[in-house]
Amino acid sequence: MSTLTAPETTPARTDRGFWLLLWGLYTTQFIGASFLNTGLVGILRDGGTDLGTLGVLQLLALVWPVKFLWAPLLDRWSPGRSRGHYRSWLLILQPLMVLSLLGMALLSDPQRGLGVVVVLAAAFVLFSATQDIAADALSVRGLEREQHDLGAGVQVGASYIGTVVGGGLALLIYDAWGWRAAVVTLALCTAVAMVPVLRHREREVAPVAPAAGRLSTMFGVLSVPGAVRWALVAVPLVALGSAALWSLVTPALVDAGWSLGFIGTVTSVIAAVPALGAALLGGRLCRRVGRGTTLLLGAGIQLLGGLCLVPVVWSDAPGAHGTQVLLGIVGACGVLAGYTVMNTGIYAVNLDISRPGHAGADFTLLSSISMLGGTIGASAGLFLASAAGYGVALLVGLVVAVAGAVACRSHPLLARAR
Repeated sequence: MSTLTAPETTPARTDRGFWLLLWGLYTTQFIGASFLNTGLVGILRDGGTDLGTLGVLQLLALVWPVKFLWAPLLDRWSPGRSRGHYRSWLLILQPLMVLSLLGMALLSDPQRGLGVVVVLAAAFVLFSATQDIAADALSVRGLEREQHDLGAGVQVGASYIGTVVGGGLALLIYDAWGWRAAVVTLALCTAVAMVPVLRHREREVAPVAPAAGRLSTMFGVLSVPGAVRWALVAVPLVALGSAALWSLVTPALVDAGWSLGFIGTVTSVIAAVPALGAALLGGRLCRRVGRGTTLLLGAGIQLLGGLCLVPVVWSDAPGAHGTQVLLGIVGACGVLAGYTVMNTGIYAVNLDISRPGHAGADFTLLSSISMLGGTIGASAGLFLASAAGYGVALLVGLVVAVAGAVACRSHPLLARAR
């Protein structure tokens, strides 16, 4: 095992192959994640799996917010220095992700082999979360500072491609050709990312102190001036409000009388397309008008989306029809696209303040805090909706998200990034 090393003073040239590598890695993470959160849940529920079991399956997602616990280990050790510090991790983790999906394809009926499915799903979540650490570290070390805005757009945008494939395409294939065809397709899509991994050559770097990967240093990024208020106040507010809003969309549309199939199409496919465009646009806007302005623009888009949902959740007419359908689609797209635009600015700052010698641990900790905020926000949004109604929950979610965007906008890290 090798020890992580600090970067050279001369930045590496970021070529087309490196951008393809980032697209491949971040897309494949969310192919499997979206399938487990959306596609697999729908398939198992359609086969009669009880809601309690599905709830346990959803708990597997908690691996992602806590992956900062082992991120320092990836910074310090590598399975093979000659193949590149983080690349050598990817050469192991990416095939393991593929094999865990192929293992599910060996089952003819996921209901009958539910225990095996849960074990393989847990393995995939662990492998993909660890792969994300290595991918984030490569982003921090491989992108020059002036490329952080576009890099953040790729990170966020690729996730929506994965969401469309894992959440939408998988269900379409399942309906047409069955379980095995759907899972094998996802495995093949995940395997494609091995091509840029094999072609990538990670640059050599100089040694650093052995303490770089110890658990005692995992919170070191918070010592960066301004990082505490950024990571523990401003960004969590955006995640709290945005996740609360998004958590309301599906149950609100169900209660409005929409069919589950149509809701799935809207949330997993239709809304993901403008979100992908928003990620790419957000990265370019960060460079042209500044990250603070981009964050406020994202908050405005999300605000409009949330307001479009208000007449949908307060409508007394049952069923999806006419104006309600249009407002529901525009609302879902606006909420997700607005959060995406804000996220590009947030990710770009996270890339800026992550220390290259602790690339995996720093960026992972920052993103884990945001994920934890999102998890709490989603739960709080549903709880508030049950207690006070969708209208109040929507309003509170919008206020919190906008407050977070304003807090980010006024943060000195945004001004420094410009």
